[in-house]
Amino acid sequence: MALLRRDPVLIALTVGGVLVVGGLALGPGEPRPTLIVGWLIALVLDLLLFWSARRVRRTLDLPPYADRFWRAFSVAALIFLAGDLVQLWSTVSDPGIDHLVFHPVQSVAAMAGVVVVCAVVLLYRRTRGRSRGRRIRMLLDTAIVNTASVSVAWCLMTRPGRPEAGIEAYVVAIFGCGLVLCAAFLTVRSGLTGETPLTGSAAAPIVAATVVQAVGGILAPSGNAGDSGTQMALTVAPMLMVLAGPRIQLLRGADGLDGRRWLDRALRGRYSVLPYTGTVLCAAALVIVLITAGLGLSAWGALAGLLVNVALVIGRQFLALAENNALLVGIRNREERLNALLLHSSEVISIAAPDAGFTYVSPAVERVLGVPASVALGRNSLDILHHDDRASLAADLTTLYSTPGAELTYQGRYRHADGSWRWLEVVAMNRTLEPGIGGVVCNARDVTESRELHERLRYQAGHDELTGLANRRQFTAAVTGRSGDAAVLLIDLDGFKQINDTYGHAAGDAVLRHVADRLRECSGPDDVPARLGGDEFAVLATGVESAERIAAGLRTVLERPAEIAGRPLRVGVSIGVAVGPSADPDHLLNAADLRMYEEKQRTRTYAS
Repeated sequence: MALLRRDPVLIALTVGGVLVVGGLALGPGEPRPTLIVGWLIALVLDLLLFWSARRVRRTLDLPPYADRFWRAFSVAALIFLAGDLVQLWSTVSDPGIDHLVFHPVQSVAAMAGVVVVCAVVLLYRRTRGRSRGRRIRMLLDTAIVNTASVSVAWCLMTRPGRPEAGIEAYVVAIFGCGLVLCAAFLTVRSGLTGETPLTGSAAAPIVAATVVQAVGGILAPSGNAGDSGTQMALTVAPMLMVLAGPRIQLLRGADGLDGRRWLDRALRGRYSVLPYTGTVLCAAALVIVLITAGLGLSAWGALAGLLVNVALVIGRQFLALAENNALLVGIRNREERLNALLLHSSEVISIAAPDAGFTYVSPAVERVLGVPASVALGRNSLDILHHDDRASLAADLTTLYSTPGAELTYQGRYRHADGSWRWLEVVAMNRTLEPGIGGVVCNARDVTESRELHERLRYQAGHDELTGLANRRQFTAAVTGRSGDAAVLLIDLDGFKQINDTYGHAAGDAVLRHVADRLRECSGPDDVPARLGGDEFAVLATGVESAERIAAGLRTVLERPAEIAGRPLRVGVSIGVAVGPSADPDHLLNAADLRMYEEKQRTRTYAS
């Protein structure tokens, strides 16, 4: 709006319009010169309107429907120009004309110009995004308002004491009301399509000009408007107002040609009073006519207008009532569908207040956590969250509940009614500022089985299936995860092949499990025992002293025979220890392997 107020063209148009209209209405000149000057000004305004409409088309990158509208607008300006030329010639050539008398050609040209513009808009048939009932209701509102305008026009045209104007005056007056009807209808039509050829601010002076034109059409031809200067002022004023439309459109540009946005904004909260305003206007016109003129032609016309208006209002109310009933039925159906979906959903949908207390919980919570929804209401979700998960998620949950619009996805263990823990994956969104919600919306689904499967697969990927010790992959990762030097023990069983061959593989597996158990006993909490494959074991120790301690303890416990496959068996071991950089676990294992074979060789030498 500030841009419009600072525009020099609009300022000049406003100042010039005030001077021209004021000069015509208040000037002391003779009637004929005033009429001639007025029609000369009208010709200039027609030319300016033609130039302005063409400039909008050539300057802006308009969509097709807007381009067609402004092309039709420029064509209409030329038609107006032709009619006003005939009107000027008629006024100049007839010395007896001392008041405003419209030439038939001028009236036809004015009607034709409006028809050209209206046809372009009406033939663009596109009504998306609005229900049929709403379109009918909006058109009824338009008809109600225009019924009131026609009633007022009738009362003015037929009031006692008016000058005789002839049939052409009635035609002009009706056409003036038709202008208001077309302007209002096209405004509604543009809003219904969602696409308008001009912005709301550019349409405002054009629609206002049609109202002024209607008033002038009612008053000026019948002589009710006063002298010829006032009559010409009423004729020229709407032409000046229309000129503001193209200029405002140039300033606004092609962006924002969305009729639904400015129409909805203009009508929001006020559109429903239009029918009643029209009815009150009709009733007021009837009362005034009855008081001032009694029951006559004017009163009967006002009464007919009031009856038509009331009938339209009743029809609109019936339509609104039917729409409300349909809306209520639709709401009930949606509620029933929603309740059915929530009842059978595998996800728990909940709303938690900023203090984390549940204000809504879907029925699925009983199936997932064994707690009825009525019992869960008001409880704090953190009360059933595992304390370890609560500690790890504390910062994120604090941010979630304190920041409107925040989102968080996490997994946590929630206590079931039977005391077990269920893993839930929760997608939470803070909607505390949204009306009707006022909390954090959570969608939670039970992922316990998939979580356990994932953990089981992850465990199997890093552990030996027979002994439960870390496998080679896990052991290598543990070595490289240590900083600095690492101490590694490599352990090989002596005589394991003979046990397998003599007592079978089941006994061999039992021996491997026995050695793995003893290896766990000898290892500390920070040591990593592993089975590398076959009868080969390894331990990642915390240091050299720990490695020596583990080796000595393992030799001691394995010296004692073990009950395996119903018979006492003693398992011998050869152990090699190596210390080196943790970044190269293969080198460490090779070094430990060499020392282990050295020990095995010494053992064989002593035995022989």
